[in-house]
Amino acid sequence: MAIIATDIHGDPAVAKAFLAFRPEELHICLGDLVDGRERPSSFEKEAECLDLLLQSDSILLWGNHDLAYLPERPWKCYGNFGESAFLKQFDTARDRLRAAYSVDGWLCTHAGVSPKVARVLAKEVETTDLEAVVAWLNAEFIRELRTGLPQQDSDELRFGYGPLFKIPVCRGGTDEYGGIFWFDAFGEQTQPSPAVGLQIFGHTPVPYPERGTSMDFAGGPAASWINLNTFEGYWVYDTQKDQLVELIL
Repeated sequence: MAIIATDIHGDPAVAKAFLAFRPEELHICLGDLVDGRERPSSFEKEAECLDLLLQSDSILLWGNHDLAYLPERPWKCYGNFGESAFLKQFDTARDRLRAAYSVDGWLCTHAGVSPKVARVLAKEVETTDLEAVVAWLNAEFIRELRTGLPQQDSDELRFGYGPLFKIPVCRGGTDEYGGIFWFDAFGEQTQPSPAVGLQIFGHTPVPYPERGTSMDFAGGPAASWINLNTFEGYWVYDTQKDQLVELIL
């Protein structure tokens, strides 16, 4: 049983509403804890939001915006305050965040598992074993984050190399598909992989929370998915009640 949110983007009012919603339940945030939606945003408010989340009992996942503030810097910072703004907070608390988590049969990542990533996964673990999938994603994330990017300027050291860190062309990258921090089903004209079962994620904004079903055209079972990241408003998903609820700020 869990309350799941995503893409809080440095808004302390949203963080407080999320943490106060059914506080007796486990809370999970699917990444992008900082880098405000509004421009310009307030550093003080974003730092307050990040502290609220880091000091809570919530399960926190890495988003693409968050990873830019680690010393490894797998990609450029997309916020207003420079790459060092939240570096100390994220680096000190890096063990608090994960790449993937599972709850009540749902696979939780920031952007979802694409068919291309699922094929990589299938070579390593049985994709119907959710705990094995989560364990592999978390272990592979740590391994890949330590791998230097090839052909980089020697004065600009960056890390994070492998299938989980891919940035697709539709998101300004050079890769044919996005990893679990960048997958964009609409932009890549594909679907979240049904091979890994139920998926819940954020990252790509949609007008309202989206529920969908991915078909396995190879003959496997279809699987449902939820995208929680909306253009306006903030929503949570209650796994026990199978219910989407808009937070009241």
